Amino acid sequence: MTARLVAAAALIGALVALLSGCAQGPTTPARTPTQFTDRAVLPSCGEVELAQGDEIPAENITCLQDAADEGAELAVTRPTTEGDPVTEYYRVLPGGGWEAYIDGSQDANGGIWWFTPCPEAKTLEDLATCQGGPL
Repeated sequence: MTARLVAAAALIGALVALLSGCAQGPTTPARTPTQFTDRAVLPSCGEVELAQGDEIPAENITCLQDAADEGAELAVTRPTTEGDPVTEYYRVLPGGGWEAYIDGSQDANGGIWWFTPCPEAKTLEDLATCQGGPL
């Protein structure tokens, strides 16, 4: 039993050390991924800058939901808890499906780009159920 406690404590210590290294954030800003810069241009539903705790305005969400045939993109910048800006690009694809790019390059505690494809999504809420990953 004691060997298991020692092994568990060692594992927890290793995880804490690993996570504390992540909390320091990147030493250099993340570069913009080619997948993002080469994305198809879609009609714009605007660029929104939100304050802490603000919600995306209904008219911008309606714009995305109404764009199912031709597609559209909405850029939303909001602060992290520490106040660093993170920009989310919500995209409705022509013919169906949603995707999101998240630019966390200015987040001192994250600093990465993230991509979430969601070909079956029909709403922003559906997009939140899909799995993404770093770029």
